[in-house]
Amino acid sequence: MDMAQIHRKVVETPLHCSHSVFYEVFRTEANLLPTVSPRNVKRIELVCPTTSWVDKVGSRKRVHFDEGGLESFNDEVVAIDREAHKITYRVLEGNLMMQLYHSFVATLEVKPGTAKWTIEFQKKNELCPDPDIYLQRLDSVSKDLDRYLSPKKD
Repeated sequence: MDMAQIHRKVVETPLHCSHSVFYEVFRTEANLLPTVSPRNVKRIELVCPTTSWVDKVGSRKRVHFDEGGLESFNDEVVAIDREAHKITYRVLEGNLMMQLYHSFVATLEVKPGTAKWTIEFQKKNELCPDPDIYLQRLDSVSKDLDRYLSPKKD
């Protein structure tokens, strides 16, 4: 198997909330994610030179999946398409993730009724697992955010 090969995996999460509001949380208010999905996201910080939560190409964040910092990563926004409700992030460095993969890119595309995460990755060797755990986490965060944004039923 050629390790230089780029692999792709997708997870789609059904949405009940407004797709544009869902998208805007990722684009402008990612700092809400630890509150909305505390099981999955412990902390998010802006990384220099980024000074605003409003994403633009080149924006950088550090995301912590656990309290001890064992699983955390820095990402950078590499593309935004506001009309298509799409954002692409590239992982620049990560405690565990980048020990397994040469490259790791995640794209969120939000349409009415669905949030689709596509990850593209390049394994360092054939023993490295597929990043299913990250897809499951993205799906779980999407479900938590959908619940948070959906109209409350009495």
